[in-house]
Amino acid sequence: MEALTLESKSMSISEFLNQSEEVVTVVKMAVYSFFVYLGIDGDVVQVLFILMCIDTVLGATKAVVLGNKFSFTKLLWGIVTKLSVLIIPLVIALVAKGLSFDFSWFVVAILNILIAAEGFSTISNILSIKSKKNVENVDFISMLLKAIREGLHSIINRVLTSIELGSSKKTD
Repeated sequence: MEALTLESKSMSISEFLNQSEEVVTVVKMAVYSFFVYLGIDGDVVQVLFILMCIDTVLGATKAVVLGNKFSFTKLLWGIVTKLSVLIIPLVIALVAKGLSFDFSWFVVAILNILIAAEGFSTISNILSIKSKKNVENVDFISMLLKAIREGLHSIINRVLTSIELGSSKKTD
């Protein structure tokens, strides 16, 4: 039996980059396919993602400029939180598809609100960096999440009420 050595298992940087590029391409194609399946414009999501990246960099810069304690844990948590925001339009599109509703207008509206919120946050960060004073940001994302939750709650209540009315008519 031949002993495994580090040299036999190592790969060159170019091989690693080629494999990484292939993985990124496959993931990108899967994500775009998923967006197409749900009727979501992939270009709009890409714009949102770019804005999120810019806002994250500016948020970290703002923390350093204002003398706040910078930590990679907080940065990573912020990135995860921002990426989770991308799930919102996907969930709405999946719910709509599952219920045979046409929520395409709603998904577009959510994406537009998310883009505007990221733009607002980016501008707030730039103002904070420029003035070296904290410019408060409005948490539009939480407001959006609460509104979506209340809207879905309302839809579910209407469906349950119609089921109850339908079943009570059958028993009468």
